[in-house]
Amino acid sequence: MLTPTRWVAATAAGGLLLSGMTAVAGPAGAGPATSPAPAPAANVAVPAPEWSALFDRTSGWTGADGIYSIPLDGDERPGSATSTFFTFSDTFIGEVNAADERVGGSTLVNNTMGLLEGSQPDPANMDFYWRTAVGGAPRAQVTPTGGGQRWFWPNDGIVVNGILYLFSLRMKEGSDPTFNFAVDGVSLLASRADTVPPFARYQQADAPLFLPKTGSRGDTTYGLAVLANTAAAGAPDPDGFLYVYGVRNDINKKLLVSRVRPNQIANFAAYRFWTGTAWSPSIGAATAVTSRVSSEFSVSPLPDGRFILVFQLDTLSDKVAVRYADTPVGPWSDYTVVYTAPEDDISPNTYTYNAKAHPHLSTPDRLLISYNVNTFDFFEHFRNADIYRPRFLWLPLG
Repeated sequence: MLTPTRWVAATAAGGLLLSGMTAVAGPAGAGPATSPAPAPAANVAVPAPEWSALFDRTSGWTGADGIYSIPLDGDERPGSATSTFFTFSDTFIGEVNAADERVGGSTLVNNTMGLLEGSQPDPANMDFYWRTAVGGAPRAQVTPTGGGQRWFWPNDGIVVNGILYLFSLRMKEGSDPTFNFAVDGVSLLASRADTVPPFARYQQADAPLFLPKTGSRGDTTYGLAVLANTAAAGAPDPDGFLYVYGVRNDINKKLLVSRVRPNQIANFAAYRFWTGTAWSPSIGAATAVTSRVSSEFSVSPLPDGRFILVFQLDTLSDKVAVRYADTPVGPWSDYTVVYTAPEDDISPNTYTYNAKAHPHLSTPDRLLISYNVNTFDFFEHFRNADIYRPRFLWLPLG
């Protein structure tokens, strides 16, 4: 059984890591280059309470992090949402009482999924999914093949020709007595986009989109954000590529870029990695294009032809920040903090992380952004079930 100490260590990597624990009641590369794209005024984003409320639940699915949203018709244009697939990392399943406490029997699983019909945050149109074992115990919706103590933290994805592709960080037990977890690699999961529940059946492939730590350089993972710069996705100035972004996990996290044609997404030999001057077939040749990003983030096209990078400044902080560029690889503007998250002050242990945008759920004049809230005190999740769920913001555009 995983311990609260293990869980605290794991949060630094972007997830919780207490899957299967049943609770009792109670408990840098390159620096930023300057782009001519103008930055917004600081702290201009405002809360989107209607979207935050969609994930404020007291029964069944009661909180998670790692939220990504993918339009099932492949159209990423603002206001285009018809049916949206959501994926989540570590998730609490159980009941919350009137005092906002998680009750005995609450369980944490490594991932869950959801479907929202329509473009509005209507709870009546939102369903959550996880698997159950014999006897009804909750289980993660997707799991790595091969057995062993491994699990998925799902990341970003896209629908191509009716197939939903999902990049997933594959994790395993580590040997360090404190930080006893490690990245095992990246997998690409594939399922029919019209399957309900999502990923009831799926294929998974080991994607060579991971580099282990070497010397002073941290490990590298791709699939943390996908930009569909294609006509099918409604991009304003499409070049026909999917840009699959990665992070080199130094103390100061660095942003890396790869790209591939949509119909080659499962052909890993077709991926090319940005060296700063050219596209290389070698993952090791990739060069950081900016820094101080978070473990999860987003890159989205804007109507004026620019691109916006949304992230949590310096990985774990109360600062939601953005950068702008004129191309998907930069050069990126200096960062601007657009929101200071108040949840850092819920208690001395709470923190916020992993801001990202959801463009197809946005409107032409404002961008919908989520971020995660967590606590370093594991048992605080049972005293205050309101902490661990995504919050949402509106960032004005123009």
